[in-house]
Amino acid sequence: MENNLSNHKEVILSQAKKIAVSDGISKINIRTVAKNSGIAIGTVYNYFPSKGDLLISVVTEFWDEAFADLEGITSTSSNFFDNLENIYRVLDNYLHHFKENWLNQLVLLKADEKVMARKKEEEYFQKVHDKLILLIDRDPDLQDYPWSEVISKEKMAEFIFDHMLIILKKEKGDLTFFIALLKQILINKNRTV
Repeated sequence: MENNLSNHKEVILSQAKKIAVSDGISKINIRTVAKNSGIAIGTVYNYFPSKGDLLISVVTEFWDEAFADLEGITSTSSNFFDNLENIYRVLDNYLHHFKENWLNQLVLLKADEKVMARKKEEEYFQKVHDKLILLIDRDPDLQDYPWSEVISKEKMAEFIFDHMLIILKKEKGDLTFFIALLKQILINKNRTV
């Protein structure tokens, strides 16, 4: 496999992602990625000094792609609940592209690599949180909600995303109950806060 120097990093990352998709993230190792890329092991280490660096790059690219898709689907509708279902579908779809739940395999990382992975995860989760607040603000049906310190948009966004993650981990594939519950909370005209 012939590669020029300017795209070695992309090729290496692409091969690592292919391994994550087909075999799970725990099967990624520098030697296999180098072989599959047609790139010398030393060159792989130039771009990714450790297996942890490579794994974190795979996870980062995964989230970058997922968020790019989220931007497209949430920019057309003002309905918060439709957007919430679309966000769930995108995340569910991305997670199902992988042979096993490789996000759980990140526990196999070394302590310093886990810290880096957690930091990246927190950055992406904050992006989802911010997106949920933006979507709440865009929905005309939610603009009259009596937001307060107890039930703020920020706390609601955190609650929603935390529960979406639980549903994703359980692989339920359906937000019907959760959406109905949120509608009762956020749209019910006889609400009290």
